[in-house]
Amino acid sequence: MQITHVGRRSGKVRRTVLAVLRFDEKTKEIYAVSAWPGSEWYFNIQASPALQVETGFVRYAPVQRTLSPEEITTTFIEYRKNHPIFSRIICRIPGWKWDSTNEEFLELARTLRGVAFRPK
Repeated sequence: MQITHVGRRSGKVRRTVLAVLRFDEKTKEIYAVSAWPGSEWYFNIQASPALQVETGFVRYAPVQRTLSPEEITTTFIEYRKNHPIFSRIICRIPGWKWDSTNEEFLELARTLRGVAFRPK
């Protein structure tokens, strides 16, 4: 997915491509997690909500909410189960091991930031 947001210091429109870690059919939410605690896109959308989300040919002005560490943990565990090959590649996130336990994922999730986006 690509999010369009405004730089909190520059005021310039920015676009950032993010991996979709989960899509919730029921709520239509798309989950994205910042791999590092200091991601600029995350701080920007906290200062001013994202202007637009694009996935494939779908574009919309989103409603966003912050994911809890528990939601991030569940997302990582589901993602690992559903995408085992790709998970081995992205497990290079500091602290994420392929065979992490639920408790280790929760500890990692407490250091990360996640957002769920859905159409207004």
